[in-house]
Order: sequence, then structure tokens, then C-alpha cells
Amino acid sequence: MTDMAVSAAYGVRVAYRTDPGRVRTNNEDVPLVDAERGVYGVIDGIGGQAAGELAAAIAHDVILQRLARPLGTPAERVREAIAIANNEIFRRASECPDLSGMTCVVTLAVVDDRTLTIGHVGDSRLYKIRPDGIAKLTNDHSPVGEREDAQEITEAEAMRHPRRHEVFRDVGGAYRDKDEEEYVDVISEPMDRDCAILLRTDGLSDMLSSSAIHRIVRRHAGNPDDVVEALVAAANEAGGKDNVTVVYVEGPGFARTVRGSRGDNPTLPADLPVTAERGRPKNRLRGAGRWLLRSRTTWFTLGALAGVGATLFLAWRMPATKAVGSRILVVGPTGVGVYPRIGDAMLEARAGDTVRVEPGIYPERIVIPDGVHLIARVPESVTLARAAGAEGEWVAITAWGELGGRISGTRIESTPELPVDVGIRVSGQGRVLELLEIAGPMRSGLELATGAELTLRGSHFVVQGRAVKAGERSQALLTRNVFLKSGRAVSPLDVAPQAKATLRGNLFSGFGTDIVAGASPADRQQIAAANVIVSAEPSPLR
Repeated sequence: MTDMAVSAAYGVRVAYRTDPGRVRTNNEDVPLVDAERGVYGVIDGIGGQAAGELAAAIAHDVILQRLARPLGTPAERVREAIAIANNEIFRRASECPDLSGMTCVVTLAVVDDRTLTIGHVGDSRLYKIRPDGIAKLTNDHSPVGEREDAQEITEAEAMRHPRRHEVFRDVGGAYRDKDEEEYVDVISEPMDRDCAILLRTDGLSDMLSSSAIHRIVRRHAGNPDDVVEALVAAANEAGGKDNVTVVYVEGPGFARTVRGSRGDNPTLPADLPVTAERGRPKNRLRGAGRWLLRSRTTWFTLGALAGVGATLFLAWRMPATKAVGSRILVVGPTGVGVYPRIGDAMLEARAGDTVRVEPGIYPERIVIPDGVHLIARVPESVTLARAAGAEGEWVAITAWGELGGRISGTRIESTPELPVDVGIRVSGQGRVLELLEIAGPMRSGLELATGAELTLRGSHFVVQGRAVKAGERSQALLTRNVFLKSGRAVSPLDVAPQAKATLRGNLFSGFGTDIVAGASPADRQQIAAANVIVSAEPSPLR
């Protein structure tokens, strides 16, 4: 999943991507981005399968809720947000034995005016990047990370260490007071116009050295989407042994300074100074030959032939990414978007294009052509609703075709006054739906037509009716979604006899064990083993 946003308030540009990697089938990482409020973070779930994913999802929602309230200094806000998330995860795990031991690690940043405030627990990292060097501003709360920060072992040795994934400080493992010392590391730094920051989970730093990260960022400076795509692709090329998530925030003067520092020569220096531990110089210059032998990312420097190969690789590994020659069609208010309505942009879109939507409420039905992506610039800030006075069946989004495409970050809201019959209806193959929120009374939140295939991940359903209805011969992969009971008791999923729904790492609350209508006892047992089922509805988040 990739998205890019521009924060008008602070002049930065933002892109992020999360990927399961090459080895794991589930993704316990969650990016955290609220560009309007200058909030950025990465969360890495711990606990395995559903538990780690649920811990990360809880932390994501709680932190965004707390930081949406501008009370207190930035330091107080990040400290309190992480502490509240910790206690909510701990409470949920205490109430459900199946969730015992679920935790996560969090690195959080708030950009306020020209100040960067960091809250950090665990072994995810935040780097501050300048044209001439890269500084690790966070200290890993892990035995191996402590030794690396103390310069007892090198970065390369830490990357290969068998205990590199152990952490001694996490979010959710025990009750914490928000004012507790030695829990949340809070760091304040200037957010200069000519710098960038990179937040990443250990799936990136275990695969790429700091100098390699810096090299890739410099090469793609000015194109945040390309930065995150290249970093994730390089981590996967290096082995992709873990989930990898990166959030990249670029100051308005960074790219210009990078271009000035390298002049007319696009070839980067063989090595650049790497700083760690709050910017103290290590002055470890590594030879270009040694770096080439240690890294598998050198195909980025092989010129046009490698560029063709990389494009083919990305097309194979990440079919939802931007195709060569694709366009971004921006929808939003006058002065921000080129198109005032989403439907207007869809009429102009062709396969490979992305329709990116600014925050707002859009009372319109959307038909997405084959191969076109619909992306909310800020996740869950774009709401589709029924137009007043509209008659007949109302389907908020209809997507069709065989080339697939992404639908990301959109809310669909149904009310008794303006009811939506179906949230999203999908036919054809290859659609990926993520970070959606579908709520209210409706017949179905998501419908799969006969023979349709899709992936649904990281979404929330609070639907008075069926959350998902799968037609004959359809196939759906549902991962890391949250389904909450609303209104009368009804199974959230309705799967036709000849359809297939794979459920992994989802949270179902308030439905008992009746998740799929008409499921056999064996199917119910399998669903319960692969997901989190809470019989009672969770209490509201504090």
C-alpha cells in the first residue's frame, strides 16, 4: 500500500508504504499518517498472527484519536497517546486469554511549525536525513540495539545478530502511567526545511544499512512516492524476511539542496557520513566495493537496463503500484483539485491512473473503471454519502474489470435519512480494498459479484446488515479487518456455497461464533483459530 500526501500547514510532502515482505503471509505493520495534523508514525505488532495485528490496529486508532485533540504540548501529547494505547492493548489482552502477550512497538512523530517531536517505544526507528548524512534519532529498546548504539558492535553485525528481534520495552505488555519515566522516549528536534525524516520498522533496517537508505533517498529526492517504493523494493530484493513499513516526510527545501550538493553529476559519492545516537558522528567511511558486496540493492545503479528490470519486478511484486505513464487525477475544492467531483475524474481516468481525493464529503455514486485506483489522500477523510433526493438503489462504489486496482482510505456512511443500499460492489479480478470504513444501516457493506476476486485488509465495518456478501464462485482474502456488531444480531459474512472466503487476523466483536452464515462446526473452528473473536462488544476507547 502506497500513498502520498502534502501537508499545507507545514509545507512537507509525505509518502508511505507497507508490505508483508517475501517470507511472511501476514502483515503486522501499520503506518500511521494524519498529514493534516502533522502526525506520522510506524507500528509493528508483536504476538503472532491475529494478536500482533490487533495490537497494532488498536494502537493506530487510539493514537490518532488522542492526537486529534490539540491539548497539551507536543511532548505531552505523544507521551500520553502512546501510554493510552498501551493501556488499551493491555486491557484487551487481559480480558481475552487468546490475546495474551499481544503487544507492539511504536515510533511516532509530530511536526508542529518547524519542530519535530518524537515519541518512541521499541525497536522501530526514526532517521533525520540531510544531503550530507543520516542521523538515527531514536535508540532501540533492545539488547542488540543498545550494543550498536554504544558502538560495541557495528551496524552490519547488529543486522545479522540472532537476537536482533528481542525488545525489552513494548506497548501493551503492562499497565503504564502516562507520566512514568523511562517508558516513552520523547525527543525534540528542529524540522528544517532542507531535511527529511524517515520512520521505518525493523523489516527495513534488518535488510538495508543506513548508508544504503541514505543513498536511495538522495537518488529519489523530490519524489516521495518513488522514495518509499524504492526502499521497500530494495528490502524485498535483499531478502524481505519481515514486514516492512516506511513513512517518509520531506521538507520543502530538501530536494533542491540535494540537487545543489551533487551538481551536474548524478552519481552519488561512494559513501556518506552516517550519524547515530542523536546525531553524534561515527565517521565510519566504508568503501564502495565493500558496500556493493554486502548489499543486493545495487541494481538501482545499473542504468536503463536495470530500470527496465526493476519496473518488471515491481509490476510482479506490487501490482497496485503506479504504472509507467500513469497519471494522478486530483479531486477536491477549487484551488486544490483539478476535478470538483470524483465521478468527473473517473470519466477521464484510464487503466493505471490514480484518482486521489482531498478530504471532504462527496454525495455521489462512483463507478471505477478497470485498472483505475481510488485513493483518499488522508485515510478515512473522504466520505461518500447518498445524495439528497436520490431515488432507487444506491451503491456508493461500483468497481469492475480484470486489471484490478486499489480502493484505499475511503469512508462510506449510511443513515436512515440518506440510506446506502450497498457500500461497494466489485466484479472482476484483482481488486485490493484497504483502510476503508463502512458504517450504518445497509443491505451489504461489500458485495462480490459472481466470479469476483479481491483482497480486503485493514478496514472497519460497523454495518447494520451483512458486512460482506460473496457471490457464487467468488474468492476473497480478508486480513486484519475489524467487524463490530451494530443493531440486530446477524452474521457479518454471507458466503455462497461455491464461493471461498479466506479469513486471517480479523477481529469480530459481538457476533459470538456465528461469523459466516450457515458455516459448519468445522469451519467455525477454523475461523476461530485464525482470527480474534470477542463475544462482547469492546468498551469505547478512552
